[in-house]
Amino acid sequence: MIKNISAVAGRLELAVRDFTDIAVVGTSGGVDSSVVASICVAALGKSKVHLVSMPFDDIDVRTFNARSGELATRLGAIHHVVAVGEACLALEAGLERAFGSKELAVLTRANVRPRVRMNVLYSICGELGATTKSRARVMGTGHLSEDLIGYDTKGGDALADIFILSELVKSEVYQLAKHYGVPDSIIQAEPSAGLYPGQTDYEELGFTYDELEPATLALFKLIQQGLAPSNISVDSEVFAGLEKRHVSFVVARYQAHFHKHQAPATVPLRNQPWFS
Repeated sequence: MIKNISAVAGRLELAVRDFTDIAVVGTSGGVDSSVVASICVAALGKSKVHLVSMPFDDIDVRTFNARSGELATRLGAIHHVVAVGEACLALEAGLERAFGSKELAVLTRANVRPRVRMNVLYSICGELGATTKSRARVMGTGHLSEDLIGYDTKGGDALADIFILSELVKSEVYQLAKHYGVPDSIIQAEPSAGLYPGQTDYEELGFTYDELEPATLALFKLIQQGLAPSNISVDSEVFAGLEKRHVSFVVARYQAHFHKHQAPATVPLRNQPWFS
């Protein structure tokens, strides 16, 4: 829990000002992107923040993007709406043809959307940088509760230039949402990545973020000690007294999805006498 909300907010705003001149934030109508957008406006001013809504279909327009539009109006930030449905469907059709007209797996199809959306964000960022000659950066919206269990898409929302919420758990994100006056329609909305109709974080994970929070924070303590994923055990003393099924879930997910937040692997060659 955040004890000094003003201090945390001030530190995050300072980090944004130090990092970029123009912030590009993909707004999903969820609390995470809404908090990041609010921090960026407080740090840079509304004219330096570009919020981007990227609806896939009419459901997105009526729900997720209606909320992100409400946020943009409240903040007074620049708001772009870029529909991604046509691009996603074209890519999915091309992939199906590549696999002999085989229907794609649900997760394969779902992950096309965040990857197309990240392309949009970086394209907008590149255009802003070229036209303003200023630092324009894509702001990540992930947080500790999602990141440690790999609940994001590699090449999609797991990709950004900075993740300012990276050491905050979900309940603390909600604290910041209230501090910044994020609309109640967003705060009260069921957490969802919107990857397919009816999808919610709880139904997909099987646990709420509040249930997983003690195990998440305990795991973060081990990571801060420099332990490699393979050396982290559910029997570690730091997990004593915590719900075993929560600990097992968080540790297993962290170990399986650790690669999502690492630099791409490389092959060392120059340490061998193979080159002149």
